[in-house]
Amino acid sequence: MGDEAMTHAVVDELRSRGVQDIVLLSRDPEQSSKLFGTSAVKTLEFPWPPNRRETYLKEIRSVLAGDLDALPGHDQVHGLIETMKTCDGVVIAGGGNMNSPYGWLLYERAAVGAIAKALGKPLIISGQTVGPVLTGPDYGTAIELFRSADLSSVREQTSWELMRDADIRTGLTLDDASFLDVSAANQGSNDLAQACYQPQPDRPFLVATFAPGTGAMGREDFNQRIAEVLDRISDAGGMDVVLISHMSRPGHGDIDIETHEDIRRRMRSENVTVCGQLTAEESASLTMQADLVVTSRYHPVVFASSAGVPCLGIAVDYYGEVRIGGALANWGLGNTLRSLRHLVTPEFLQYVDQFLSRRADISEYLRKLSTAQGEFQRQWWDAVVETLKGGRTEAPVLVSPPPAFAELASGEHPAAAKLTANNESHIGHQSVELYRLTHALEDIAGTLGAAEAERERLRIELEEAVAALAAKEAERHQLQAERQQLGDELQALKSSLVVRAARKFRLLRG
Repeated sequence: MGDEAMTHAVVDELRSRGVQDIVLLSRDPEQSSKLFGTSAVKTLEFPWPPNRRETYLKEIRSVLAGDLDALPGHDQVHGLIETMKTCDGVVIAGGGNMNSPYGWLLYERAAVGAIAKALGKPLIISGQTVGPVLTGPDYGTAIELFRSADLSSVREQTSWELMRDADIRTGLTLDDASFLDVSAANQGSNDLAQACYQPQPDRPFLVATFAPGTGAMGREDFNQRIAEVLDRISDAGGMDVVLISHMSRPGHGDIDIETHEDIRRRMRSENVTVCGQLTAEESASLTMQADLVVTSRYHPVVFASSAGVPCLGIAVDYYGEVRIGGALANWGLGNTLRSLRHLVTPEFLQYVDQFLSRRADISEYLRKLSTAQGEFQRQWWDAVVETLKGGRTEAPVLVSPPPAFAELASGEHPAAAKLTANNESHIGHQSVELYRLTHALEDIAGTLGAAEAERERLRIELEEAVAALAAKEAERHQLQAERQQLGDELQALKSSLVVRAARKFRLLRG
C-alpha cells in the first residue's frame, strides 16, 4: 500500500506540473501500467546476499565505464540502459529501503542512479529513510548514490542528520504520499463499501493496521495486547474498528490480513471489520476519514497526519522508531510515539486513555498545521520538476514544529532511549554481517566444491590417460616382441637359404 501510494503521488505531482510521459520501473510492468496509467518496463533485480549484490553492482559500473564484456550481452542491465537513454531524467521515489536489511533494493536504486549519471541524465531522489542499519559497503553505496544526485530529500530528522554527517546537502521533506489525491477512490465509494466498510456520519470509527513483524515481542503476546488496546478504545469512544491491510498477496489472505484476523479473534468487541487488500487510494481514503488511527505500519501515519486524524503509532523496533517517530515528529507529535517497551507495561492503557482525551485537540492542531505543510510539500515537487528540466535549485528543508502535547510524552530519559536504539542498531548490524558471511561461506563452499569436482574429473581423466598409456606401452612391447620374433624367423630363414645354397654349390662342384 505504501509503495503504491508513493508511486501514485509521484505520478500525480509530475503530471500536474506538465510531465506527462512517465516510464515506471517495475517487477510487473503490465500490472503497473494498468494501475498507474503510465508506461512501464522491467526493473533491475539484484541478488539478496550482500556479497553477490556488491559484485553485481561492480560489474554494472564496469559496463558503464566501457567494459562491455563485464556482463554477458543478455544481462538485464543492457535493456534498462537502452530504455534510460530515451528519458530526460530519473526520479527515485521515496521509501524505506536505503538500508542493509533491504540492501538488494538499495543496490537496485544505486544501479539506476549510476546509469542516470553515466548517461548525463538529471537524477532526483525523493523522500527517503536512510538507515538506520547500514553496514560499511552499503553505507558507501548509499552515500555515493546521494552524492551523485542533482536534488535529493529524506523524510525524517534522523536520516537528515546522517546525510549531514556525510557532508551531503539534502532536503528534509514529508513522505511522498503526504496529501495523496484520493478522489479516484472516493468516486468509487460504493465499491469500497461493498469490499470493506462504509463510514456513517453518526458512527465514529478507528482504522488500525499491523504488520506480522513484532520485534522482540512474541507474535501471540503482541496480538493479544493490541486486541486489548483496540477493545479499550472501542469501548471508550463507541467506535467501530476497521482493520486495513498494508501488505498481502492478492487472493491469499496472508501477511497483514492474517494478522488482523488473529487480532479480531482475540477481541471482545463485535463491531470489528477486517478488510481485504484495498488499493492504496482506497486505503488512504478510508484512513483519512477515520476518527483515530492505531498502527505499527508507517503509511497510515502519513495518511492520517495530513488529514488531521490523530494517530497512535507503535514501533516494534528501532527501524520503526526512526520512521514512524520521524513521521510524527514532522508534525510536532514525536512525543506520542510508543514502542514495545511501553506497550508491555500496565501503564500503557492509561496512556491510551490520556491520548483519547486529547483526540479532538490533536485533530484541530493537525488541521491548522496542514495548510503550511501542504504548501511546503508543493515547493518540493516544484523543485523536482525544475531539476528534471535542467534547472538548479536547493532542496527545501522542513522546519518541524516544536513538540506539542508535552503531557503525552513517555517520560523516558533520552539517554535510555538512545541506549536502546544503539543496542538494536548493533544487533541489526551483526545480523546483516552474519547474513553476509553465511552467503560468502556458501559461495566459497560452492567454489571449493566446483574445484573439487574439477579435480576429481581431472584425476579420472589422468587415470584413464595412464591406463591408456599403459595399454599403449603393452601394445608397444607386444609389437616389439612380434618384431623380434619375425626378425628371428627371418634370420633363420636367411640362414636356411644360405645353407641350402651352399649345399647345392658343393654338389655342382662335385
